[in-house]
Amino acid sequence: MRKKWLGIGLSVGITGALIWGYGASASADSTTMGVYESALHQTKEAKSMTAHAQLALTDNGVKLLALEGVAKIDHNQHIGNVDATFTDMLGEKSMQAFLEKDQVVVKKGDSNVYRVMEKMDRTHQPENDAENKRGAMMHKLFASVFGDLGKNATVENLPDGGKRTSLQLSEEQIPAFIQAAGPIIYDKLAEHSQEASSSENHLSVKLPRLQEDFQVDTVLLNAKIDEKNQIEQQSAVVHLSGTDASGKEHKLQLSLDIRLSDLGTTIPDRIDLTGKQVEKVSREDMKNKWRKGWTKHSDFESSKP
Repeated sequence: MRKKWLGIGLSVGITGALIWGYGASASADSTTMGVYESALHQTKEAKSMTAHAQLALTDNGVKLLALEGVAKIDHNQHIGNVDATFTDMLGEKSMQAFLEKDQVVVKKGDSNVYRVMEKMDRTHQPENDAENKRGAMMHKLFASVFGDLGKNATVENLPDGGKRTSLQLSEEQIPAFIQAAGPIIYDKLAEHSQEASSSENHLSVKLPRLQEDFQVDTVLLNAKIDEKNQIEQQSAVVHLSGTDASGKEHKLQLSLDIRLSDLGTTIPDRIDLTGKQVEKVSREDMKNKWRKGWTKHSDFESSKP
């Protein structure tokens, strides 16, 4: 099960990094990228927000996965909650998660059991110092990987006083690193998804196994900034293509849309476990599961004689 969630998490994470990170690229001093980066910083200052997210993955127009969710986050109190519904090959499922200061509580929609997991330790470090170091690291990463993308970005002034920034990349404009790494990453995701169990309780998504002609065709990123210079909505659409072993052509589309609201005023939902059926998962149990998972599926392990 870990592999399936890892595959979906990676695909979402890659897209999220493109959306949230392109403002921190080497071109942040250009007009458009500067506008976006300024709004990104202003949005982070809100400290609390509600995010409405929609994700869809299709293959030749056939939906492989759809996800809708609402997340409420309060960075000051380190709490939050997620309420999500997703549709895979086996139908619709739902889940709830509650992030507390010292634990995470997860409940599947069709279960009365609340799984309580201890939060993993984080290295103690002053928050501002840690944020500054992460920001500097991300800036260097995107500067080296994505290069000068700012020349492809545009900014539009809207009638309501806000702005819309866009970045559209064709096959020729997509950084060589992405085109080179894309087939490797995708093949791993497809391998894991093909091995997925058909259990009704687990996420089931089967990606087609594509051959050497796999490529990233286009990437389209948009962000809407309101009159307060805060990001109101962000979206991404990534088109991929390739052929499988039988010679059949596949065109995949991954789309993600995130709408932010109640910036600075969001109050996350809390969970009272009194009288509920609780299953506790210790920190050590979580560590052992991850160790076993990584050891079992490690390329290094599989390459041993």
